[in-house]
Amino acid sequence: MPSENVASPDRRTRKRAARRDHLLDLADELVERHGVAGVTMAALAEAADYAPASLYTYFPSRSALLAALQERALVTLGGVARDHVARWDRELAERGASPELAALARLCAFSELFLTAPEHHPREFRLQQQLLVTPGAEETADAATVVPAAMSVLEVPHELLRDAVRVGALDAHPGSTDPLGEPLDGEVLRTFAWIVAMNGALMVDSLSTGLPSTGVGLGRELTASLLAGWGAAPEQLAAAQDAAAHLSLDGPSRSNDR
Repeated sequence: MPSENVASPDRRTRKRAARRDHLLDLADELVERHGVAGVTMAALAEAADYAPASLYTYFPSRSALLAALQERALVTLGGVARDHVARWDRELAERGASPELAALARLCAFSELFLTAPEHHPREFRLQQQLLVTPGAEETADAATVVPAAMSVLEVPHELLRDAVRVGALDAHPGSTDPLGEPLDGEVLRTFAWIVAMNGALMVDSLSTGLPSTGVGLGRELTASLLAGWGAAPEQLAAAQDAAAHLSLDGPSRSNDR
């Protein structure tokens, strides 16, 4: 029988995972206070009261640390999105929404979830934005480890768009090609266009010059324009926007932020 003073392999693994999560929590706090530029191995060692060399047993480099932070944030955001879609499905089914109305309502609700993420999930969302505007923060090999988590998050809006086409709420995309000339699923292209548009809208809030709308307001306009351009009927889109305004979201009720 093993001695009680000797930790079992499973216990050691759990303790190591808990320490790693704690270090990531501390790194999150550094991002919040100082931005991505303030996340260094020396700063994390000081915050954790660790010998700097000890950190390298958890993260072999600053780049690996940032990739781990990003991956954890993406997993959180993806889980939030999937949980909300499942909840919206139940709510729309209870209301007897038609397949076309439900498909568009879920797209409008996802737009709102994305646009309000900086409020409800500020650390996770702002980390993604900061990394987008910080070239070279992650080395290529480390960035590649984040791709599966990023694609898992993007699969949520991709599925929503694909379902809207399937039920006839949106027109089918004729398809396109990627930079290498290979065939590209049209809904994948739409997914990237939509997410990039909303992310860009939110980034205008950091501008020092005044604008006639907030990033959230601009994002709503962009979503409505894209869905209309992709074939959503005006009356049905208006009804979907109204239905989406009554679907569950994290945080307080939304206001017309235009």
